[in-house]
Amino acid sequence: MKIKALIIDDNSFIIDLLSDLLRQNHPEIELLGFANNGRQGLEKINSLKPDLIFLDVEMPDMTGFEMLGQVKDFHFQIIFITSFSHYAINAIRFNALDYLVKPIDQKELSLAIKRYKAKDNLTLNKKHVRQALINLKTKKVEDQNLFLQTQEGMLRLALKRIIKIESDRNYSYIHLSNNTKVLSSKTLGYFE
Repeated sequence: MKIKALIIDDNSFIIDLLSDLLRQNHPEIELLGFANNGRQGLEKINSLKPDLIFLDVEMPDMTGFEMLGQVKDFHFQIIFITSFSHYAINAIRFNALDYLVKPIDQKELSLAIKRYKAKDNLTLNKKHVRQALINLKTKKVEDQNLFLQTQEGMLRLALKRIIKIESDRNYSYIHLSNNTKVLSSKTLGYFE
């Protein structure tokens, strides 16, 4: 079954590059169309009903996050596209969302599509995007939340509950304010 995709980016070179990479290497992806800004993106999402959106983080009329905040029927997964912006990448990583850094690399694109195919929980993705929007609006970092994959599943942690993070080789123990700790498969460098 084909994956219906939409590209939303204000850079026509990136749209052409991504389109070519998808056509040449991912026949399972059916490109429904393109949008050059957030307003057009909202219109295309509503009319085309894509399964997957490649979404630019920063566009002239609104950010990708602001655009997503206006989506009423959230029926798709997202792979963000960004120039290296520490702020944007942290917002994306923090909420366990997928992204590609411009200029787009074929190997990274293939990995992102592989992860998309492995994700079958649209509700979880929607929660992660909503949390990213909330985090971006939250002034105090300690009031933000972090999504973390654990052995028991996905955990949402308020940063202010974290007392310290302790390294254990390729794992980390996150010590919480209620005197418990959570094991993460992420390294201390990842959390730094």
